Amino acid sequence: MRFLLATLAYGALTTVLFGNPMQPILLATIWSDRLGIPCWRVIAGLCIAASALVFAKPFRNTFTRVQRPSIFVILAVLVPTVIVGGAAEVMKSRALAALGADEIKEQHLFLSIRNAPADTQFFLHTAALKDCTAYAWSYREMGFYVLRPDTAVNVLPRPWIERCAIRINRS
Repeated sequence: MRFLLATLAYGALTTVLFGNPMQPILLATIWSDRLGIPCWRVIAGLCIAASALVFAKPFRNTFTRVQRPSIFVILAVLVPTVIVGGAAEVMKSRALAALGADEIKEQHLFLSIRNAPADTQFFLHTAALKDCTAYAWSYREMGFYVLRPDTAVNVLPRPWIERCAIRINRS
């Protein structure tokens, strides 16, 4: 019963946060190179290890035998997601401030997690416009890159495209 509850907790939580239960597993393994935060895997591993404290003696009277696996699973998903995701957001905020953009369009971290990674995508984690040059945020590089006009016309807000006369280069 307790492992069934833990499995249900994992499925429900990862579906809400990541879009499906496989996404966090894939992000931590096959797609682990798609997040450029130094040592993020170590940080996540330490968070998961800390989540195992629910099985320690001091908490034996706090949580029942049936609750402990579910609480562990919930903490093992939430804690690293919040800490690593929070670190990524802080780094992005600092890069945005340094860029000094005229316009910014940000997506929520969990929307980014649900839409990434994809080799070809029309989803921007964050778009910025400075002096009519379009930039997009890369969690892989943990920095902004210049959007080519032929990409920008497909992903930027229409008012930015019109104001800056961004057009597809046919050359």
